[in-house]
Amino acid sequence: MAKLSDTLYAELRRRIMSGHYAPGERLREESLAQEMQVSRTPVRAALQRLVEDGLLVAASRGATVAGWTQWDIAEAFELRILLEPHAAGLAAERATPQQIDEMDALNDEMHACALAETDDRAARVQAVNNRFHHLLVEAAHSGRLSGMLQNFLDMPIMIGSFYFYSQQDMLDSVSQHRQVAAAIRRRDRRFAEQAMAFHLRASFLRFEMQRVRPGQGEGAAVTPASGSSGA
Repeated sequence: MAKLSDTLYAELRRRIMSGHYAPGERLREESLAQEMQVSRTPVRAALQRLVEDGLLVAASRGATVAGWTQWDIAEAFELRILLEPHAAGLAAERATPQQIDEMDALNDEMHACALAETDDRAARVQAVNNRFHHLLVEAAHSGRLSGMLQNFLDMPIMIGSFYFYSQQDMLDSVSQHRQVAAAIRRRDRRFAEQAMAFHLRASFLRFEMQRVRPGQGEGAAVTPASGSSGA
């Protein structure tokens, strides 16, 4: 039952994040169970996990999609693109040798997770990815910057983007992380800033390509937000 619930969770999460369901749309246990040809029990468990993630809001016999608009998502990415390269630059100047070693270890772990042929690969890669970005912000040793960035790193719509990724996309992301970590180890602030900006813009472009335009079917890309560009 747990494995079936995990599969349903991953599929529903991908649909929500791609815009397949509109903000405020009601997801009913009965209709989802019928569509996916399963009992209501694993559907209920998957919906509860998505409520805990902040992607759904609990409702009687189901849930409604949280109100993440395309503008909300674009703004969150743009703010990260403004702030996180600065954090990487500060980390190049302030990170301890132990923090840099930990970044490399996390990248090795993320690489191994990406190569693993397991049903929970996306979740495992995402978890390590999140730890890497949090560590980088900590390594900047800036309380103000950390306070501004922490919420963006943990936004529900951000966590889980790896459910869109192919295995090669995951490996590309690891490679970009390694460039950031290498620049920090070299104490090259400008390279660290540029490498992080490239990584985030590439992630934003990949995310946007998976979003659904309002009124169009799943799989249609959305127009990049003003001021945004791909990697």
